[in-house]
Amino acid sequence: MTSLPTASALRRVGGLAIATGSLFVAVGTGAWYTVSKQLRDEKITVPGNAPMLKGKRVEGPATAYVEALVIKGNAERGAGGRTFADISEALRGVDPKSDEAAELRKQSSALSTGASLRTSLMTSVLAFGVSAFAGGLGVFLLIVGSQLRRVRN
Repeated sequence: MTSLPTASALRRVGGLAIATGSLFVAVGTGAWYTVSKQLRDEKITVPGNAPMLKGKRVEGPATAYVEALVIKGNAERGAGGRTFADISEALRGVDPKSDEAAELRKQSSALSTGASLRTSLMTSVLAFGVSAFAGGLGVFLLIVGSQLRRVRN
């Protein structure tokens, strides 16, 4: 037959939950601040052809996501709607020294740059999500810990 934990054991677990929760809140807040500051330091503004948030500084998850969408659309338009696969296929069928090949290589380079920028922005969106998760979990642990610390004999 098992016994229930003692009040002092629950209070100790509550203290541990409070300490862990405090750490998670601090780490989540710090990560959010760091990513925001790094984006803000880039001085990126959401362009006028964005579906929303036009003219806003890129410094949070929503503006970073919208900027990534705009970059994707601009890169695709710049490549004439072609993908890397389309361009690679077209390059196989033309003279490597032709003007058409040079243009295709330029489009491929633009797509590559756009993909790199989008990846960076989407990584920051992911970082915001992870930091929000850590902070939210920290708040939950603080609440649980404070309730466990209230247990009496």
